[in-house]
Amino acid sequence: MHLIDRLRSFRDSFVLVPTLFIVVGISLSFVMVSIDRKIGFTLDEPGFFFFTVGPDGARGILSSIASTVLSVATMAFSITISVMSTASSSFGPRLVQNFMSDRGNQIVLGTFTGTFLYCLLVMKTVQSGDNSVTDGTFVPHLAVNFSVVLALACVGMLIYFINHIASGIQVSTIATTVQNKYLRLINKRFYDDVSKDGAVETYEAVLPEGEYSYPVKSQSSGYIVDIERLALAQKIREEDVLIHVLVRPGDHLIEGQNLAVIYSNNSLTEEAQENLARKVRQSYSIGTARTEYDDLRFLQNQIVELGVRALSPGTNDPFTLANSTHELTVGLVKVARADHARNAVTVDGVVKVLFTPVEPGELIDSAFNEFRPYALDHEQSVIDLLAMAGKIIALGTNEKAVARARWHAALLMEYYQASQPRTYSSTLVSDAYERYIVSHDF
Repeated sequence: MHLIDRLRSFRDSFVLVPTLFIVVGISLSFVMVSIDRKIGFTLDEPGFFFFTVGPDGARGILSSIASTVLSVATMAFSITISVMSTASSSFGPRLVQNFMSDRGNQIVLGTFTGTFLYCLLVMKTVQSGDNSVTDGTFVPHLAVNFSVVLALACVGMLIYFINHIASGIQVSTIATTVQNKYLRLINKRFYDDVSKDGAVETYEAVLPEGEYSYPVKSQSSGYIVDIERLALAQKIREEDVLIHVLVRPGDHLIEGQNLAVIYSNNSLTEEAQENLARKVRQSYSIGTARTEYDDLRFLQNQIVELGVRALSPGTNDPFTLANSTHELTVGLVKVARADHARNAVTVDGVVKVLFTPVEPGELIDSAFNEFRPYALDHEQSVIDLLAMAGKIIALGTNEKAVARARWHAALLMEYYQASQPRTYSSTLVSDAYERYIVSHDF
């Protein structure tokens, strides 16, 4: 895995933000105590502080805050683990990462741990006159009072945390969170300009060709996390070759599997082949699991899984599937309005890299194929899927994508009627087909 992908994984983990807060807490303890030593606040300034106490009182305040904050941090962490366990069993293990990378949870834990260490380090500097180890009495009044401010901040964070966890576990919140990532990646893959130093992602109606072809094989196994197509095109800017990338983010690789094919009109020496193969392999980031960074299919699978799990016999909640189809429809309609998915990288107008994109029809096929087997036993779920297909047909402009949605609507009706539903249920679904697919009446 590339360094940038490791950094991205570390950024989304439950470590980075709490670590930063711990560093800030430690730094603040030294800064506040240094200010106290330099200015020399005394007990003669009672109106300036919340508390003006002696050494024993300062230790009491700091130890009380530290012990309480640590206990609350333990409770908050336990609640987070419990929520993650519930999310994994109810919504699918692939959605757990959304809780791990949630900035709110990370900031709360960071505030508690940072405050605990701050109080601990400030308490160490409190000196009593009867202590033979220290010279005189020293109470960092400013630092002690600032610990009270931090304690108030922790109370506010606790209130925020309870509300945040309560709303974060709701199906609508989870679906919306994943949908936002889904839409951002759709924009990146279909609409946004993607370029870097003269290398531009675009659509080119060309086929990979060359008199000579050289396969590039994988030297490791795992999931494709990212492919740096722009960087690869820049590296071969001066080479008279075309590279056809055979795999996509989210694909699982086996050692020895073909990653790409190098096409050239001239015969390449073994050294030239190895140099180009090394550049190709360097552009791939391979990890142990699929990620959300550049894997559009993985994000869609998360939304679909949310609805599919709701229809399991143990849950039997068709309303969650309705929520999933609503969130998914927004993305699929957006995809169905795109003319083409970009499939090439050009440098100075010359095609240097070709790759297989995720096409609109593929995303539509995947959504309906994964929903259909589980929705047939629920008439309302079939109606929700027909509504999703109808909106794609009515609002989409990509003819192939619209045709796929129309075909899936007809197939869904065929499967549902073959399941021999009761007359009333059959009438409801038939009316929905007429309304959404034929009349586009939403």
